[in-house]
Amino acid sequence: MLTPPRALPENAHIAVLAASGPSERTRIEEAAKAIESRGHRVTIAPNVDHRHRGYLAGDDDERAETLNRFFAADEYDAYFFARGGYGAMRILDRLDYDAILRNPRPIVGFSDVTALHQAIAVHAGVATFHGPMLNLDFHAGLTPEREQWLWSMLSGAAPLTHRFASSQVVCEGTANGVLFGGCLALTDSLIGTPYDYWIDDGIWFWEDVEEPPYRLDRMLTHLRLTGRLRRIQGVVVGTLKGCGEPSEVDALLRDFFATADIPVVRDLPFGHDGNNLLMPIGATVRLDTKDGSLTITEPAVVR
Repeated sequence: MLTPPRALPENAHIAVLAASGPSERTRIEEAAKAIESRGHRVTIAPNVDHRHRGYLAGDDDERAETLNRFFAADEYDAYFFARGGYGAMRILDRLDYDAILRNPRPIVGFSDVTALHQAIAVHAGVATFHGPMLNLDFHAGLTPEREQWLWSMLSGAAPLTHRFASSQVVCEGTANGVLFGGCLALTDSLIGTPYDYWIDDGIWFWEDVEEPPYRLDRMLTHLRLTGRLRRIQGVVVGTLKGCGEPSEVDALLRDFFATADIPVVRDLPFGHDGNNLLMPIGATVRLDTKDGSLTITEPAVVR
């Protein structure tokens, strides 16, 4: 089991970090206002708009040093990420996991941040959150429902239930387990490394972007051939933005999971379409296709 982070206090001090690609600072500053409107204070890491090789928010030394400095500072109550892109994998072996474990606080992001989620789970044993980032979600705005879910979960509310339609069910069933997952491409890329994170008997969630069906098929098949898909209790698929015709993706999912004998649902609102539903890695959940519900059964943070 992962160690849950501390609950977010009122008037929290939140740091915005960049482990991967660069952002426009003005866009991140505009997005930060949505967080500040909740009464929180926001500090933006200095490298969010730095550019190295055109696709990294500073070179590896700068990104790793900045993350480690923020993780070691006790003044911050949570860490949100500016954006994904690529680059987090490059610094996994440079991070101070002991600092994260000494003072576990919510760490929130998706896409390339999946690499950090997995590495932190393996090397610090701390639960994190797949969820909204500033460059997309907070800049465009979260719906009231998503925002309420986010801040309620980070403050320790439970149970929390998200409802889905019967049309989103790929395979019927009911399952209980620990939630884990993230971006499929990152999970696939980290197989065989010291940052390969998987929970037997857990409920696996995943999403991706701009991966055509044959590449989704290839990554899922790779996971199947490792044997790990036989050891999970359920699957929750998020949005698959730019991943081909919906009918083709639906056919792939139904064919791939047809004999799995576990509940599988698709098109839950997390992923690269934005307006992300916060997904608590390491939390206990219940997936029930009969009543169309995904329930976070216990608090994802400690007060």
